[in-house]
Amino acid sequence: MSYRVFARKYRPQTFDEVVGQEHITRTLQNAISAGRVAQAYLFVGPRGIGKTSTARILAKALNCVNGPTATPCGVCDACKEIAEGRSLDVLEIDGASNNGVENIRELRDNAAYAPARGPFKVYLIDEVHMLSAGAFNALLKTLEEPPEHVKFIFATTEAQKVPATITSRCQRFDLRRIPTESISAHLQDIARKENITMEPAAADAIARAAEGGLRDAESMLDQSVAFCGDNISATDVMAVFGFTPREVIHSLLDHVLARDAAAALAVIAGQAEAGRDLSRLLADLISLIRDELVAGVVGASSAPREKLLLLLDLFAETEARMRWATDKKLQFDVATIKAVHILDQASLDDVLTTLSALSRGESVPAAPVRQTPPAVPARPAPVAPAIPAAAAPPKLETAPAPAPISIPAPTPSAPTHETAPARQLPSEDLLLTKAEEREEKSIDASIAWENVARTYETSIKYRWLTKGVFALIEADSVLVQLPPSEAKELASFLGEMGRKDAEEKLSKALNRKLTLRIEIGEHLAVVEETPEPEPEPAPSPEVKASTPEPAAAVPQAPVGDPMDEFKNDPLIKKALEIFRGEIQTATK
Repeated sequence: MSYRVFARKYRPQTFDEVVGQEHITRTLQNAISAGRVAQAYLFVGPRGIGKTSTARILAKALNCVNGPTATPCGVCDACKEIAEGRSLDVLEIDGASNNGVENIRELRDNAAYAPARGPFKVYLIDEVHMLSAGAFNALLKTLEEPPEHVKFIFATTEAQKVPATITSRCQRFDLRRIPTESISAHLQDIARKENITMEPAAADAIARAAEGGLRDAESMLDQSVAFCGDNISATDVMAVFGFTPREVIHSLLDHVLARDAAAALAVIAGQAEAGRDLSRLLADLISLIRDELVAGVVGASSAPREKLLLLLDLFAETEARMRWATDKKLQFDVATIKAVHILDQASLDDVLTTLSALSRGESVPAAPVRQTPPAVPARPAPVAPAIPAAAAPPKLETAPAPAPISIPAPTPSAPTHETAPARQLPSEDLLLTKAEEREEKSIDASIAWENVARTYETSIKYRWLTKGVFALIEADSVLVQLPPSEAKELASFLGEMGRKDAEEKLSKALNRKLTLRIEIGEHLAVVEETPEPEPEPAPSPEVKASTPEPAAAVPQAPVGDPMDEFKNDPLIKKALEIFRGEIQTATK
């Protein structure tokens, strides 16, 4: 006789042998005893928890020679045939492979015939959710009003895919996952019957790994016997299935809560090198965090609840990503580092507790946490010398000094212009005094002129308005100079009475009546051509070297010329910066 696996050999044959489904078995026993058996039942639940076994027991209870009875004998021909799957009155149909309309039509036609041996003809359709929409529709009428001798039993793992029209015609029973303790006790019972010595810890490890599925646990027990023989230890079970010992899981959680990322990563690396299933390790870690949360609710754990909730959310998201990740260890490592980083951040409760302690004058125990990184105070030390290194900027402030140096230099080279040196000898004081007196007024006028130019932004006039050079502001007029290339546009603008409009806008911006004077820069060329002496190129390199700014054009003018003073005026330079303009030499 061929070997029969534990899942088939120890399959329940009576309602009392069904493990962990007392709420289902008791209801069915009472219905059979009271003669209130429905025409259709729907068994719903995950794999390996007894849906098909319960359906077979129900069929045996209906067709037993002593039945209908809540306790089928299991020795009569009807019971044996049903247990072996060869009964003509109990037809087991796989819904995944017989899901067409023609299959259901054949079933409906055969249902009209009387049963061969027992009082009932039972149709057991497994994975009924796999039937097509047409097959469900073909089954509706027969399911609602079947013959007196026909009973339907449906089993499915995905009840949401069964149409509501089918569910409403059935009595639905939801089978639950079997508790770990019940699975462990059942495995030890099988071990005793098979004369196998098994440690309780080994049975507990298999029961936890089965996740509520008794068939999975029995298959794992079969595999353990094949590996260990008649003596099954917890260590052997861990080695066979790659389970992680509980001590390792506790150690990993302790390292994370202690914010020791290196030690936590070392635990993960060690389990990966040992061939452990990291997905199972993460699932066990989540289960342990859940246990700690529950223990904290009842006061049996001192772990911070807020931290555990954060860890639970983080690792649950990681578990979902690890199902499709190619590198599971990478996901686990990143999640562990992130968990340590999250725990290292102070929570709102910690802040409130600290503030409350400080308000009462108590000492705050947070100091030791800050002592762990002593390298932090050492870092400001090298930063300190960087501050004197920034002494370079003060040198930039002394940059205006070359201006007075360059002014006396050309003084001996142009003795003919005596009035210019007289004006420029105290040039530094004069420029500073002018800047102080006219700075506020010139800035306001410059901003006002920029605003006036922006009002023409959508017009073609905006092009030369922005090229205009803000020259100076007097008591009742503002002078703006344009390059000769803009003469045509200026004439067109004045012809359209645009100057009046600009004057009104400028006067309104400065809150006083002003006249706009717009000139072409040809007179600049005349002034520049007046100097006949040629020693002027000599100071040009000196001035260029001392002023790398746009003032490079200044050396072209004579030293004592008023135009030189105009170009060197800080207000003019400021206007050039505001309007992004430049001073060009006009030629006749």
